[in-house]
Amino acid sequence: MENVRKYFKRDISWLSFNYRVLMEAMDHAVPLFDRIKFLSIYQSNQEEFYRVRVSEYHQILSDPLQSTEDKRQAENTLSAINQEVNRQVDIFNKFFFNEIIPELEKEGMVLYHNEQIENCHREEIRNFFKEEVFPFLQPVLILKNDIVSFLRDNRLYLAIKMYKKGDPDRQPFYAQIKIPFSKVPRFINLTPHDGKNYLMFIDDMIALNLDVVFPGFIIDSHYAIRVSRDADFSIEAKEVANIVDAVRKRVKKRKIGNANRLVYDGCMPLDMLQYICDAYDIPHGQCIRSGRYLNLEDLSKLPNLTGKELSEVLPSPMQIPAFDRAPTMFEVIRQRDFLIHFPYQSFSYLTRFLTEAADNPNVTDIKLTQYRVAENSEIIDRLLYAAQKGKQVTVYVEIKARFDEENNIITSELMRKSGIRVVYSTPGLKVHAKALLIKCSTLHKNQPQAYAFLSTGNFNENTARIYSDMGLFTVNREITSELDKLFSILDGSSNDRYFQTLLVAQFNMVDVLKRKINFEIEEARQGRKAHIILKMNGLHDTNMINALYDASEAGVHIDLIVRGINCLVPNQPYSRNIRMIRIIDSYLEHARIWYFYAGGHEDIYLSSADWMRRNLNRRIETAVPIFDQSIKNEILSIISLQLQDNVKACYIDENLENHYVQSREAKLRSQRHCFHLLEKYSIPDTQSVIPEIFIS
Repeated sequence: MENVRKYFKRDISWLSFNYRVLMEAMDHAVPLFDRIKFLSIYQSNQEEFYRVRVSEYHQILSDPLQSTEDKRQAENTLSAINQEVNRQVDIFNKFFFNEIIPELEKEGMVLYHNEQIENCHREEIRNFFKEEVFPFLQPVLILKNDIVSFLRDNRLYLAIKMYKKGDPDRQPFYAQIKIPFSKVPRFINLTPHDGKNYLMFIDDMIALNLDVVFPGFIIDSHYAIRVSRDADFSIEAKEVANIVDAVRKRVKKRKIGNANRLVYDGCMPLDMLQYICDAYDIPHGQCIRSGRYLNLEDLSKLPNLTGKELSEVLPSPMQIPAFDRAPTMFEVIRQRDFLIHFPYQSFSYLTRFLTEAADNPNVTDIKLTQYRVAENSEIIDRLLYAAQKGKQVTVYVEIKARFDEENNIITSELMRKSGIRVVYSTPGLKVHAKALLIKCSTLHKNQPQAYAFLSTGNFNENTARIYSDMGLFTVNREITSELDKLFSILDGSSNDRYFQTLLVAQFNMVDVLKRKINFEIEEARQGRKAHIILKMNGLHDTNMINALYDASEAGVHIDLIVRGINCLVPNQPYSRNIRMIRIIDSYLEHARIWYFYAGGHEDIYLSSADWMRRNLNRRIETAVPIFDQSIKNEILSIISLQLQDNVKACYIDENLENHYVQSREAKLRSQRHCFHLLEKYSIPDTQSVIPEIFIS
């Protein structure tokens, strides 16, 4: 029954996902420097989590309009978050010190941490500090109630306890030093010694030379600290006229947002921690105990000095013969729909497509959504080129894309100056769809009037190297006409919200999805085959979860491949037919694919949307149906591989714990097999005959 159904808390579920990232770092089958990379990703994920998600709970607690019950729930969730984070941080630090650092030494790299400094390095360290580090230090005394200083968001500091020389009372003084983050590398490469390479944390180098910084004091102790500040913000409806200025102001205020977390070296004495909390007005309940070294997302910058290849060598993106043989991509896409896979296949085909559109005399208009683009984006460069060639280019910019706001402002201003029409989304709405439409003028009835590209991922050549996504090229008139209608809605020239082919969030997406689920329920009740497969990044919307619970109770077989947040609780009477896995591997699984058996018709959609409340209710998202049978088979083959993964897949149990899938079958790592599958059939005229791997 619905009233006894359970749901995981969104943010506790996210912590389970991030722990799965940490598991990848702890997997001894993963090459050493890839394990270090996953440690960096884990730390970076956690920092963004605190800046965004945790800040929302602090906003609830500080809002006088929030109810007592809402505040109580926020406090309980924060307590649960901090408890789980503390547990994971302990595991992280033990693993880093007990396994990663010794393994580095086995490979001939000594990362100084507790060792006695070699005599040959003492003078080198002193000289490097004085010449390269000391000029960038700005020590600040911490005098509670007398001196007010500021701790920057996401910056590393040393907190120092010391005594004035000659003071018989030994009155303690406290100070802080911000560790340089751009002028000096985090890891200092020292002279090799005795056949080994040596590195030192910049924090340790500064700590060894504190007598130079504070010559009038006796240094007692020092500990690393860092602060996370609220980064989330909203734009009011009244600010729509000046949305760029409003966003720019909010982004600037991030630097001085409220502190929501103080991370500190767990060896710091409680009296010193309390003094720092009082001085910077940070509640003790927002303190997270950690290890000696903080900001370990910097591990991504650790140089490999071994001379060995200690990372997995990823294959280069494949070329697509059908496009390479043709004079233009337009000729290929005119013949049939075409699916492209990132990063297995080259992103350059998308920039080539835009270049060809700019050069094609029949092309009149280019319309594109921009959510996250790379700095110095090739996509933006091609749009500028198209505008120079006289095309009518319109870009729908999501200026509120978190942490990409500044880049989106810069690129939108550049485009406007070059004659491109820029349309910003409204304050209460995010445009998250990934869509491109190219319109043509033609005198021939059989020639397409528009070409579309709809993707599960952003138009970003950098993330396309590491995010696993799919994109569909099509000239299907049902799709292109409705995509054109959507663009007209976004620029305010139309209010026609009826969509029959495309699924569009807020208009028809949820209704259609529920109809699809209900059809499977009815099929199961009639004793016929009923199957749903959902691949996405997040599953949070309670209404959609309830629909899946209903389907499970009716006997529908449901497979979920959800990388991140997943609030559906498995192994319950109402979810006994639901299997949940997540895959963490070299590429970030980012594609959203929805499959419904549909009485054997097998409806498949590629989408930009996760089943989160925000995506389904407060954003513009699209899902495009797949009509071409060969492309359906292609997608099903890849989904089948992922469901059979017994190397990188973990199933999620009713306690949110990740368990590696165990199987007596031969080892199957889906990302590698996907590459080999696409490689095997990336030869002329074979896309239509990719063999179907049946999904049981």
